[in-house]
Amino acid sequence: MTTNSDLLAALENERRYMARELHDGVAQTVLQLGLQGGICRKLFERGHTENFLEQLTKLEERIQLASSQVRELIVDLRRPMVEAGGGLLEYLQLSMKIHHDRGGVKINYRNRLGDNVPPLSAEQILTITRIIQEALLNIRKHAEAKNVLLDLAANEKIISITIADDGKGFDLENVQDRPMDKGGGGLANMYLQAEAIGGKLTISKGTTVGGTAILLTVPLSEQLWW
Repeated sequence: MTTNSDLLAALENERRYMARELHDGVAQTVLQLGLQGGICRKLFERGHTENFLEQLTKLEERIQLASSQVRELIVDLRRPMVEAGGGLLEYLQLSMKIHHDRGGVKINYRNRLGDNVPPLSAEQILTITRIIQEALLNIRKHAEAKNVLLDLAANEKIISITIADDGKGFDLENVQDRPMDKGGGGLANMYLQAEAIGGKLTISKGTTVGGTAILLTVPLSEQLWW
């Protein structure tokens, strides 16, 4: 049963998510726009026409990127919140649709629960959803993957979600050491989100075809759910 406390926690989680998206996405792109505009001005003043046109093209591309990021945030804000009645499976389907709509590769979705999903709070559902969306966003932006697996399973103690890809992978330690303004905030936020609902996030290299594997486990109520 969803409580008022669950809903407040979910709303706060959502507020932080949007603030982070604005900081890591739109704010960084707008900063780059300013820098790119300065480069264009200096090249124009010095009469470097060829380089000026090249940098102007890059400026136009970044403007288009900023516009796309703002539109995506508006779409996310308009989507129904967890308290409107959506369950975990509905939000997983929504996350996959967003991924595909934004150019992501096909996802091999493996639901080993069927419709028998354990009871989760609104905060847990929203947090799991946001971690999955962050993982899929990173795959789209960085992995160069051809295949993605989203696997859902549970036992009497935990529910586990695996997101794996066959992309180029990355140096986990190097990314974790980066400051927020250099792209190091995403993974740290995923770890913090998992901890906030008593869960655990594990990131490792793919076991069969390379790439990256993310395992999110969330403890369930002691009361059996089947």
